[in-house]
Amino acid sequence: MSKKGSPWQNGYQESFFGNWKVDIGDVNRFETLGELTAELYRSIYYYNNLRIHTSLKMPPRKFAEKFALKTEIKYNTSQERLTV
Repeated sequence: MSKKGSPWQNGYQESFFGNWKVDIGDVNRFETLGELTAELYRSIYYYNNLRIHTSLKMPPRKFAEKFALKTEIKYNTSQERLTV
């Protein structure tokens, strides 16, 4: 956790909440807490699964899947060498 008044020390959180505030807009537009909660879940799902990450050039979920597949292939290959 960064010191109060030091947003440059936690850039990831600042970026997320900055984008979230733009996506959600005015929270007073929701009539119930349930509507706000549903929108919060929708925006988190979008942020983690569909949004194209600028440095990855793909959604984080797709990157994780590619990484897992690549890691699994390397693991299986190294395991085969050990058993043969």
